[in-house]
Amino acid sequence: MDRLEKRKDRRLGANFDISCFRVGSAADRFWQGRTVNVSSGGLYFETAAEIFEPGSLLRVELSIPPTPGSLEFGGKIAGFARVLRADNIGGSANEPDSSSKRYGVALQFCRPFKLCI
Repeated sequence: MDRLEKRKDRRLGANFDISCFRVGSAADRFWQGRTVNVSSGGLYFETAAEIFEPGSLLRVELSIPPTPGSLEFGGKIAGFARVLRADNIGGSANEPDSSSKRYGVALQFCRPFKLCI
């Protein structure tokens, strides 16, 4: 049986490096991951960090690799997004190597992202 699609925007499989900064935090710390899919309204990414809580506001930067004919030198797009959910998708508490833990994080964009030059 097909699952009913509830998303407003169509998602495209895309693998970009992502950096997230918690808005309002005094620390200059950031967390990294890799996108799984992206739409005009949000994205889903995987990370080893388990700090993402639903409702948190993040500043997000995506690294876009060089693309002949459109973005010759690559670049970054950035904006703000809210955490919708974060799920443990790999590894377990029974595994001694905690580096194998993976989390899937769904974000909703607050506004369209902008190209950083």
